[in-house]
Amino acid sequence: MTIVTTSRKAADDLRALARHLAFATGARYLARGKTGLAALSDEPVILFTRERGALKLQVVEDGVVAHEFSLGKVMISERNEPISHTIHIADPSVYDVLKRYCVAEQIEADVPSVVFDGQQKKRIVLEVIPHA
Repeated sequence: MTIVTTSRKAADDLRALARHLAFATGARYLARGKTGLAALSDEPVILFTRERGALKLQVVEDGVVAHEFSLGKVMISERNEPISHTIHIADPSVYDVLKRYCVAEQIEADVPSVVFDGQQKKRIVLEVIPHA
């Protein structure tokens, strides 16, 4: 099973984002505290971090960051449709990675993004910043 967590001493909004993704994917959310990456688990870890104001989504395997994606805007809105436990991804590089860890579907969109249904009728849209 995949674990979703944040960087150490993460802000409340970052922890909420991790909890929403864990809920959407059926993964386990782990409050990280002082735990190092190597000690987290033998399982893959999806990690939200903020470094110098830049939001990142990382995938950690065997205690090492294996994949990293920069995120731009985060939009959280009210969901009116029935919940979907599928992550909808409009970026081929992100899709190729995340499909290994959760139920994912590649979609077409004007902006590279990751869309999922979180807790409390929330829909989360993460804008993906393409690699330069």
